[in-house]
Amino acid sequence: MASAVAGSHAEAEASFRCSAAARSYNITLLPRNGIGPEVVAVAKAVLSLAGALEGVELRFQEKLVGGSALDATGVPLTDETLDAAKGSDAVLLGAIGGYKWDNNEKHLKPETRLLQLHAGLAVFANLRTAVVLPQV
Repeated sequence: MASAVAGSHAEAEASFRCSAAARSYNITLLPRNGIGPEVVAVAKAVLSLAGALEGVELRFQEKLVGGSALDATGVPLTDETLDAAKGSDAVLLGAIGGYKWDNNEKHLKPETRLLQLHAGLAVFANLRTAVVLPQV
């Protein structure tokens, strides 16, 4: 890892690349619903390119969750999906829900299972971009 005593930015960058080059990561993709599949596909392409440029191996597996899982399996989060996410180094989550499932019972709503996914992974927040307006 680069340190504060590195002689130059180039040396620090080279140091990072050397340590990162020996790494490989498993990433579970959860495209979900609506625009999710489209966004996750582009994110996967960007990650693949970045990994290839830096010599980092990225292995992807796609699983169903939310409305797409409801339609395919009858439940919004399967044990298989949760186990795959737990066994991954990272999880890339797409959009959630949709009007199609709004009238489902609470335990069969895509949003409810998102909380179970958070609990199963022992995480508490989603990272999202934000813009703070000058008026705020």
